[in-house]
Amino acid sequence: MEVEVLGYTSSSGNVKIQRVDGQQFQVKLGLFDSASQQKIIDNTPQERAKILIRVSVGKRRSRQGDSSYMKDQTISATTTIENESRDIDFSKGKGTLFLIARQTRRYSEDDADYGKVLSKQEFNVSIDASEEFSYEAKSIVTSYDSDRDSSNVGGWEYYGYLFVLENDDGSVHTVETSLGSLKTEVEASPGTGKKLLKLSEGDLVEKNLAKR
Repeated sequence: MEVEVLGYTSSSGNVKIQRVDGQQFQVKLGLFDSASQQKIIDNTPQERAKILIRVSVGKRRSRQGDSSYMKDQTISATTTIENESRDIDFSKGKGTLFLIARQTRRYSEDDADYGKVLSKQEFNVSIDASEEFSYEAKSIVTSYDSDRDSSNVGGWEYYGYLFVLENDDGSVHTVETSLGSLKTEVEASPGTGKKLLKLSEGDLVEKNLAKR
């Protein structure tokens, strides 16, 4: 029987094949002779784990001293990564979470609409098939002027997050963001995530996170 090998999963030994009539099947590597097994291992793309990412962000505001308009904002975040694959482990990856703020002086100055990387936090990720992993980010505090008028003195208010998940070889597996100005670019070109990893805490950025 003539088949095309579509994928191979080393952790389970499963091989995805397709017959000439288009039917697809999962079979075990042991079904093939030793020479074919080695050829499959050496040349077939490894199937990637199917990953679901959820980032939950908490924001708590308080007055700064006796001021009615200057606010302190405490930002917390939890990243949950679920491996939805039944037989593919996700091993030795790395997650990077960026928390981005917006300059509140934009309310009084048209050219002040830019952002800042408030926090960049990195952590190792290893998730067995059908399991999940959770990371509690270190909380950060920022301050800003909440008045939306010409007297606004500025400051940094939380705007959104960016999360990049890397495979063990350093390639980008998944990019997740709440920044609307970035979503389209990331979906069109996932490789954008690799460029964004070069950002550092404290960097000033444009709406698409390009450095100012």
